[in-house]
Amino acid sequence: MALTPIKKSITLKDQAYNTIKHAIYTSELKPGTPLTEEQLSNQLSISRTPIRTALQQLVFEKLAVTDSTGHIYVSTITPKDVSDTTMLRSVLEPLVIEQAKFPICSETITVLRQNYEKQTILSPDIPEDNLKYAQLDKEFHCILANLSDNEILIETIEKLNTVMVRINILSGTLKYHRQNALKEHASIIDYLENGQIEFAKLALTEHIKHVENRMFSSDSSL
Repeated sequence: MALTPIKKSITLKDQAYNTIKHAIYTSELKPGTPLTEEQLSNQLSISRTPIRTALQQLVFEKLAVTDSTGHIYVSTITPKDVSDTTMLRSVLEPLVIEQAKFPICSETITVLRQNYEKQTILSPDIPEDNLKYAQLDKEFHCILANLSDNEILIETIEKLNTVMVRINILSGTLKYHRQNALKEHASIIDYLENGQIEFAKLALTEHIKHVENRMFSSDSSL
């Protein structure tokens, strides 16, 4: 007989995590804002236990930080954070292409192009769309990361691009430089599809560096 899949409800911890993370990404919770279990528990109308677990996850992802007294705050983004993240990305992400098996399967190319199309229809004048764009940008780089079968490498790149979501939002540069980034994504996809490994690596490396340059441009809020 056919069995109906069991629907898994979202846990309170995941709901708290997603809600707080969204507030951090959209700057509803600004850098430096204290994150107290009691206050968040009252605001979200849930117990402190799932809040505590959610905050631990946010600290792990560098979206929040703990000071010497154990208090938790929304993390700040400094120019050094941008440079350090760029340095790691520019080394690790091209490494994925070196490890990839060519030719790249058509399914992966299709997924990359679908991601690209989703990004192109978003409006730079709508804050929520900028968040969606930044999340799709992370997804693009995570899809690339999965060209490798190195789980530690994949997890590290995913973590770095989680930080990049927030950097992109806080910088305010998506409104001005989105089209350039999309052209760079398109070039990377084309090179991968055509099996041009060295060109794909170079295009990805230059894209990551261009992103950093935009963060330090006159258009940036950082």
